[in-house]
Amino acid sequence: MGPRGDGPHFLWLSNLRRRLGEQPFDQWPALIADHIETLLAQVELDYRDPLDADEFATVRGLLRARFASSDIIAGIETVGRYIAPGIIQVVVIEQLLTAEAVTIDQIDRWQIDTTELFEVAEANTRSAGRLELEWRNYNDAHFAILSGSDSASAHSKWLGDYPVIGTHGALFVVSHEGNVYAHPIIGPNALTAMILLGKVAANTYRSEPRPISPAVYWWRDGEIGLGAITESDPDHNVEVRPTPELEALLTSLAVTCEFAVLPAGAVDNALDALEQYRLMCTTPDNSAAAPAVDDLIAEINRNGSVVGFVAAVADSRGAVLQTWGPNRGRHLLAVLKLTKNRDLAVLDVETGHLYDPHGHVEVRVTVGDGRSLPYLTRALLEDFVVAAADPDDPFLVVARADDTYIRTRRHEQVYEIEHRAGSASEHFRVYTRRHKVVRDVIWAWACGDPSWTVAVQWRRVDPTSPGIEAAFGLEILQDELSSTDSDLASDLLALFDSFLAVPDTPIPSTDRTDLAIDPAILRDLASAHTEEALPITEAETTDDPNET
Repeated sequence: MGPRGDGPHFLWLSNLRRRLGEQPFDQWPALIADHIETLLAQVELDYRDPLDADEFATVRGLLRARFASSDIIAGIETVGRYIAPGIIQVVVIEQLLTAEAVTIDQIDRWQIDTTELFEVAEANTRSAGRLELEWRNYNDAHFAILSGSDSASAHSKWLGDYPVIGTHGALFVVSHEGNVYAHPIIGPNALTAMILLGKVAANTYRSEPRPISPAVYWWRDGEIGLGAITESDPDHNVEVRPTPELEALLTSLAVTCEFAVLPAGAVDNALDALEQYRLMCTTPDNSAAAPAVDDLIAEINRNGSVVGFVAAVADSRGAVLQTWGPNRGRHLLAVLKLTKNRDLAVLDVETGHLYDPHGHVEVRVTVGDGRSLPYLTRALLEDFVVAAADPDDPFLVVARADDTYIRTRRHEQVYEIEHRAGSASEHFRVYTRRHKVVRDVIWAWACGDPSWTVAVQWRRVDPTSPGIEAAFGLEILQDELSSTDSDLASDLLALFDSFLAVPDTPIPSTDRTDLAIDPAILRDLASAHTEEALPITEAETTDDPNET
């Protein structure tokens, strides 16, 4: 009964029960008192200033739209319209402390149709202001929490007004009134986001007041449809099952990279490999796959889940492999390991790199952009040396063990080559401006050809030495001249040797007029040939070493 003896007034307990379930027992009396006092305060307000709900003009400004569970239709004459499986839209008369759903009897008395009712309620809801937006990130899947209104759920119809829409729309949940959780569908993280949103929906639907739906919904082009259903076991473990349409989309988005696998030697270059890939994807071929491809697919079917492989195409031309997950480098390394001894070449479709294992040497290779390869070929080495994968970090490491390797870096057109043979005391370095020297030395090292040991004049590395970024010009020149294939005339070498007797100092800048050596000599070393070097005549020499 009310404070003035009027009544009865009905107090629904489901929301109170949910609030109590999240609080310690000693807090229950205060929460129950607050719940009851809220109802009685509305009763007192109605007594002092009763609302004439029989007149539409009186309640028009109090109408608000909300989402509700479709289950509330059972046994209650509430006005509602279908939104998506599990949810309807209802209209409430929102007062200071309470909100009551509009019934069929009321709109009959108001003599309006449901279309006008919902138009007024939606206009009032939108004019009350936008929701607040906060971004969260869990396991690389970001989502937005929209809140700040007792009619927040209704704003799901207008998600396009918020920056939460991706290329393929948005996933969202309205598990309870007051919060909307949304994720823009853009790329591979959408699958993770769907699972995360499904768990949020199932858990909050079970525990939060004013529950609506435990499902995940899909907003696209202003329309709302079911995205995934959730099921919870007695231990509250949640299973999220997408609809076939959403599953197909998320599967396609989750593909992080594709590799075309072709018979080694079947194409001459990456452009031809890309054309073959395009034909495999667009032109069906029902002929049987080659034995090597069949064997590859069989191993992927046995172990592919470890690296996230699936064969999208497999026929006589080769195969197209798709992978899932963010680690491109791991996928590339895995597919190269799978193909290197099957006489199969690999095209990384996104980067356009072609990996043909013909004549490969099995060593560990790390490139500046983070790629790791299980083998090296002469063609790959040429590519890595001439065109560094990452211009800001142009290095290549070829290793047999953690402390046994040869590597190169490039700085302002000068290459540094270092090799280490198991310890710091066996660590050596040399500089050159010619990529041919770099390629030949590294390839000989990888193949076990001892010619690399004498092809350049190795110098033991001082642990305190800063490396190529601070190398002296004379140091670079001396290394260049000591190369066995420097292609410089012997007389010219003698001249340079006498020059190198001068104390080692950095090469002066080109804006000075007292240069000790023409910098053009250094620039031209890479292209110097014997026939271009002029012999030094007796007239150009002197017996006085101080005048040299």
